[in-house]
Amino acid sequence: MTVSHPDPDELARFVQGDLPLRENRRIVRTLLAAWRAYRSGLGIRRGGRGILRSGQMPPVPPSPAAGYGQIFERSLLRLGAQAREIAVERGRVPELSARLDALPLVERRSVLRSDPAFRLWPFCEWLIEEGHRLIHVDLVRAEERADLALILAEELDPRAYGAPLINDIKARAWACIGEVLHILSDLRSADEAFALAESRVGEGTGDALEEARILELKAALRRDQQRTTEAHRLLDEVIAIYRQYRDFHLVGRGFVAKGQVYGAAHDLDAAVRWLRKGLGLLDPTRERHLELAARHSLMLYLHESDHHQEAWFLLKASRPEFQQHGGELLGLRLRWLEGKIQQVLGLLDDAEKALSEARAGFIAQGIGFDAASVSLDLAGLYATQGRTTEMRRLAGEMLPIFRSRDLHREAIAALIVFQQAVQMEKLTSHLLNEIRSYLRRARKDHKLRFEPSAS
Repeated sequence: MTVSHPDPDELARFVQGDLPLRENRRIVRTLLAAWRAYRSGLGIRRGGRGILRSGQMPPVPPSPAAGYGQIFERSLLRLGAQAREIAVERGRVPELSARLDALPLVERRSVLRSDPAFRLWPFCEWLIEEGHRLIHVDLVRAEERADLALILAEELDPRAYGAPLINDIKARAWACIGEVLHILSDLRSADEAFALAESRVGEGTGDALEEARILELKAALRRDQQRTTEAHRLLDEVIAIYRQYRDFHLVGRGFVAKGQVYGAAHDLDAAVRWLRKGLGLLDPTRERHLELAARHSLMLYLHESDHHQEAWFLLKASRPEFQQHGGELLGLRLRWLEGKIQQVLGLLDDAEKALSEARAGFIAQGIGFDAASVSLDLAGLYATQGRTTEMRRLAGEMLPIFRSRDLHREAIAALIVFQQAVQMEKLTSHLLNEIRSYLRRARKDHKLRFEPSAS
């Protein structure tokens, strides 16, 4: 097989990141092969002469490997200089983030487009990382960060960073937007965002880890779309990539994601098994919030599979870490789970307090589906105690939930049925379970109508 050696112009464009992905790979393979030969001395010396064998010195055609050695040395010097420049740019991120946050919300987009000081790759990367982090803390700010990251990615200079690297960062920005839209239950728009992320990463550097992260987030979307087979297929591909890189923390993250897919499909034994495997591999110091979210999922599925005591033991042991590192939203979900477990264990006063606090927190965050679901759990608690006055008060306090931006018309209609049944003292455990089950499905399907059974 003949090998096409790159010419100086191609090498210059390669270092700048201006070559197509296929040409990048061809040059990398050629350079690596030449570098290995150059470094090992198997057939090549400095100056391009052949190796002495059995006292003979046959004529050897000039090899490009010696020149490649010099090219590598020059490239390493250049890459070192670029690394130092990136380090300087990273050092400016705190200053730039403070400047951005000091601006009114309405001015931030235009400033990113007009002020060259913000056009730094590390700052764009920071916005994306903040977007992912804030999803579990403040969805409004997470959405803003993701939007700003995409705006900034479009403004980055290809001459400074190279078009493939900029396409990678655009892909990351779109994936962050996709995750935010997914959490906000706008699944159709999330699908579109992930399609754009995949198209950009296809024009990027070819880094398999970039693609794997997008596929991992897309698998979570497929999970909530109840496309279980596709979610598992994507995660199997992701895990295979992480294994190739021998990054066991990332492998554990893939295992956790598979556990959550099984949980969403109500295969609770498989969910618990995969979550345990994943938690055994996760490094909490790398992604503390991810590890806590995985632990929450494990406790939830233990509770739902009737292992209430084990779930309660883990929850009590985990509470200090959730309070310190979990953030507000995950803290509210832990409080909600705590109330549900306490109710099953007969700790009814504690359960009422926990559920009431979780409900108030979700209303304050504008997360209508969770607020509504906790309200139904609280109504079920009141119903078992025959507390009709409290049930009526609860039903009468639904207006803030109706105003939540993620609660669509069909879901509101189901909650109105709940209100009317409470006011007419016709709420049954069967109707309560029907509405609860409907809300779980309607969160991911805005067109799903609530049709209670006749019984």
